[in-house]
Amino acid sequence: MGPIERILIGLALVAAWLALQQATRRFRLPPPPWRLPLVAVILWCLLNGTARPAGLQWLGALDELATAYALVALLAWLSLECPEALRWWQPTAKILRDLLTLGLSALATVVVLQSQANLNLVGLVTTSAVLTAVIGLAAQESLKDLFAGIELQLDPPFREGDWISVGEESGTVESLHLMSTRLRCRDGSTVNLPNNTVADNPMRRFSRHKPVGNHFEIALGYEIPPARARQLLVRVMQDNPLVLNDPPPEVLISAYEDSQIRYELQAAQRGPSDGDRLRLRSELLEQIWYAVERQGWEFPYPVRELKRRQLQRDPAHPTGVDASLTAELLRRSWLFAQLDPEQVDRLATSVRCLRFGSGETIVAEGEEGDALFQVVDGEVEVFKADGSPLGRSVAVLGRDQIFGEMTVCTGEPRTATVRSRGECVLLEVEREDFMPLVEDDAGLLEALAAIVGQRRSELEKLSSPDAARRQTSILERMRQLFGIQVD
Repeated sequence: MGPIERILIGLALVAAWLALQQATRRFRLPPPPWRLPLVAVILWCLLNGTARPAGLQWLGALDELATAYALVALLAWLSLECPEALRWWQPTAKILRDLLTLGLSALATVVVLQSQANLNLVGLVTTSAVLTAVIGLAAQESLKDLFAGIELQLDPPFREGDWISVGEESGTVESLHLMSTRLRCRDGSTVNLPNNTVADNPMRRFSRHKPVGNHFEIALGYEIPPARARQLLVRVMQDNPLVLNDPPPEVLISAYEDSQIRYELQAAQRGPSDGDRLRLRSELLEQIWYAVERQGWEFPYPVRELKRRQLQRDPAHPTGVDASLTAELLRRSWLFAQLDPEQVDRLATSVRCLRFGSGETIVAEGEEGDALFQVVDGEVEVFKADGSPLGRSVAVLGRDQIFGEMTVCTGEPRTATVRSRGECVLLEVEREDFMPLVEDDAGLLEALAAIVGQRRSELEKLSSPDAARRQTSILERMRQLFGIQVD
């Protein structure tokens, strides 16, 4: 056969492979192997039928080996991958497919080298005790990894996508190969662990489809009653939308130490990777700091300190807001700007100034409440429940804006969830703060009802009769809440 005929046959084989590839795409089958068949066609076109110099007769084994390897690859694709894609039988473990391919390739190598190059590998290995010993010692670790890989495939302790920790290495399983397991680490790098190392060492595993426990500790002082401390820590975790309700978050007392009580916190989340767990842990620790500060508590100092350090608070700290400026801050809002200035001055002495960290839940939809809030610095975001963990964002409130006024005036549950966007400072005005003012001047309720009713009517675009009825309804409800009897 001449070179032109071989080239034409090679082109025909390439065209047949392209047609096969199009057919597999149409029927959604795995793509056929192309590298080994392409190499086999090229070597066959170049070497088959050509005259070889004396002593180089073994070159004829090259195209024979390439053809044998290509046939093995096509056979594995046709007999294993395609039936699995068509769901004719259960998928075969990848390592078993690799072993079958390796065994057939080794058999083809022995046959081709013996027929084309007169090289008897089987006789050479079996008749040379020294060579057998050398090969056995050299392949000792590789054989351990090979058999460990078979064990991991036949009785898999993990799946691709699971997060595992083996020794000092941890990451998400990307793939399990013949000799090693590949992990994707938190920093984006990949680590190849020998299968023998994976099989012989203790392993921690988290499945990506199941809840993952996030465990960490925190210490609070003895002046805080443990029951109240546990209640606060549980509430912070429950308010975080990334913490699952099933299983519920849990707080346990771990130990009484020299100057502090240590608590163990356990929260369940989705996402088993190191990054997911560290991000949630960092977020919870940040929110706990703000929650402890709002309660007026402090984190404990070691008993060995003879003199407590005087820490200078940052200017954004709530106590840094001068009490004389609180009334001025209140008057910037649409609610308090229309009240009598003297009443606002009296009210300002009872108002609390609170600071929240990023992503904290300030009020939750459906819960009872008796306080309204005014934004002093930063922003808050309003969410309505829609079945998702965070809910649907409906508004963003900035400086001097107020939320929660309907709860104070009517006692109705919260109609939305409000969370902080970044660090923010709020003024909290409770229903009880209005009581001294109402006792001195019952007309304050009418003024508040008129302001709140007009505001709600504008937001809801009510007609004048509906707006009047809304204002009357608010006033009647406020009189009931504040215990005001009308003669």
